Amino acid sequence: MRKLAAKLTLVGATAALLGGAFLSAPAQADQLAAGIPGRFIADTDILNAPDGGLVGKGWNGQGVTINCQTPDGHWWNLNAPEASGWVWQAGQVLKEWATPEVPVC
Repeated sequence: MRKLAAKLTLVGATAALLGGAFLSAPAQADQLAAGIPGRFIADTDILNAPDGGLVGKGWNGQGVTINCQTPDGHWWNLNAPEASGWVWQAGQVLKEWATPEVPVC
């Protein structure tokens, strides 16, 4: 019984480590290459450039992939189901917990 409990503890710890809280450097690099997961926390317009033209609409709760941000951090480039483009980050998009910081474009 002790051996089974020890194995279950090891499996649980491994699952926790792989769940994103403690990603290794190669795993973080892979995640950055694929984009950072996030979601819209408000309905918002998706633009073709910061302060550019409308290319789509993002909806509250919808999942997105965040690619990068402007140097000032105000605009995020992302991929949403309806369109890829730029959104004003403040109050519009939230990255998933325990993910790396959004890189600068």
